[in-house]
Amino acid sequence: MRLKKHESKFLLIPKSQDHEDAGIIPVCTDRIPSVLIVRWFDLFCFGFAMCSYVLDFFSDIGIAIFHFLAGRHLSGALVLTFALLPSIIINIISMVWMLDDEMHWKRRAHPRRIGTFELNGKRFISLGKMIALCLFQMGPLFWYYKAFYYGWMFFKSEKDNTDGEKKMFFIKMVEAERDATFLRFFEAYLESAPQLIIQGSIAANYFQNYYLSGSYPYWLYFQAASLTLSIISISWSVVVQNRSLRMVSENKVNIWPHEAVLQFCWRFLTISSRIITLVAYVLVFGIYMIPLICAHLIVTFAHVIFLQALHYESHTHMEILLLFINTIIHIFTPFNMADGQTRYRHLAAYTVEFLEMITIFIWLPSPLDTFPFIDKVRYGVPIAFTIGIFIMMIYYQFFHPNRRQHVNDTETNESPLISIKTFEKVDNVEDSSEKTVKIDDEPVSECDFVKTST
Repeated sequence: MRLKKHESKFLLIPKSQDHEDAGIIPVCTDRIPSVLIVRWFDLFCFGFAMCSYVLDFFSDIGIAIFHFLAGRHLSGALVLTFALLPSIIINIISMVWMLDDEMHWKRRAHPRRIGTFELNGKRFISLGKMIALCLFQMGPLFWYYKAFYYGWMFFKSEKDNTDGEKKMFFIKMVEAERDATFLRFFEAYLESAPQLIIQGSIAANYFQNYYLSGSYPYWLYFQAASLTLSIISISWSVVVQNRSLRMVSENKVNIWPHEAVLQFCWRFLTISSRIITLVAYVLVFGIYMIPLICAHLIVTFAHVIFLQALHYESHTHMEILLLFINTIIHIFTPFNMADGQTRYRHLAAYTVEFLEMITIFIWLPSPLDTFPFIDKVRYGVPIAFTIGIFIMMIYYQFFHPNRRQHVNDTETNESPLISIKTFEKVDNVEDSSEKTVKIDDEPVSECDFVKTST
């Protein structure tokens, strides 16, 4: 049903509740499956995210330095600005969250609070190291390292570990991963996506200028590598954000490794095609691209509010904010922020992208008509986009996690809340690639998995 408001699956807001104790902060209850699984793929996701974050950030800084050294100060300033400013914002948020965890632990507002402290009162990381990480723009690495550490502790847990310790390792891993993916998602669209348009336009201009000479400056190869890393960063951030939300959503099952790979391939191809299309528009229209972006935002906002209207009880301002954020994200790639079926949402968004792409490559105005290898580009980009859409259709038709939703609900009897009883190893499921733990069905009354500061 269109124009129907949906619950958001992007951000959970605590519902207002009356508490006798004014010191207790209301929280949302997230779901942890009754069978807890940590695979090698989960640990790989954490490690890959850390490496890609570092490479993406420092490649942008390196490209800015190359431009400054070559006397291209405007290009260097643009690259440096869109690398540092979003990073500073993300690291400020990261630092606030670190201090928020510490503050809540000290106030003991939540006896079970999982913050930057261990249960015995020992800090997971010192305050000085927190500040140093954020000053060097590496704050998000703390959350990935924390998720990796507790995931590894769960994975290598032996029989002599208590059941409570194993459960706590899993809970800490999930919370840290949720915070890390949230930060990385916004970093991708605050920094990586704008960088792609800026660096892509710069690289395209210089590539065209140096094409006739037959040789290219060394920095152009680094620029191409930086562009590739940024596309990988955006594509992967969408995948892990979806994976993280499914891990703690009440009515979802988690993504398996092959499903995540399909999602990544689909996103990588469609986002690459979209960025090339946007760069083509910039080369043609220059500063006059801004009115075209505004027109795109108007069309996008119309189908987003028509198909993805959100509902937050007593949080109308939050609904508007998230709709605005979703509209901005749609400049680069479609994103489903609301619960419900995605087919019509993706159909509308990808149709708009396809029409914009076909328009510029069929029209082929100057200077695109003289661009090197333009014949290959004008056909290659739509083909790559079509392959990405085809992979998306295969994913939704055959590999979407919801296709095994009823199987998990009946066979594993997943409880919507975490159990407080002790849990046991599931018979005949432990192997060399994953660690599995099963929890009894009695639920906990509340589980603090939501940043109260958000």
